[in-house]
Amino acid sequence: MTFETSREAYDAFMGRNADLLAPRLIAFAGVQPGDRVLDVGCGPGSLTQPLAELVGPEHVAAVDPSESFVAANAERVPGADVQVGGAESLPWPADSFDAALAQLVVNFMSDADAGITEMRRVVRPAALSPPARGTTPAG
Repeated sequence: MTFETSREAYDAFMGRNADLLAPRLIAFAGVQPGDRVLDVGCGPGSLTQPLAELVGPEHVAAVDPSESFVAANAERVPGADVQVGGAESLPWPADSFDAALAQLVVNFMSDADAGITEMRRVVRPAALSPPARGTTPAG
């Protein structure tokens, strides 16, 4: 399967779902203004854009193996660090982010275990701690 296609083609296939899910995923993950966040398997930016609107584009990084999606996302979210790459080998150092999110992408990873391990590697250990008793991820 390839995702070397246009943003319009992606939006017709997955985007209609991705755009609706993005705010819910962000809330569930408890992303807050000022957090540094990574969007893994970013596609043309359905999750990257609302993340940037919440935390500021300078606090958002995104990665996707599709060069055409990376170009579309970089155009859609100027100021974000958008790179070509796979989830299984993320190009950022350990402990770089407060959260790493993957929306509608884990099933497309060539090695989901490696991708999730990489996502964990790049998230600060304190950000991985469970919330205090009586709190929710969104609040």
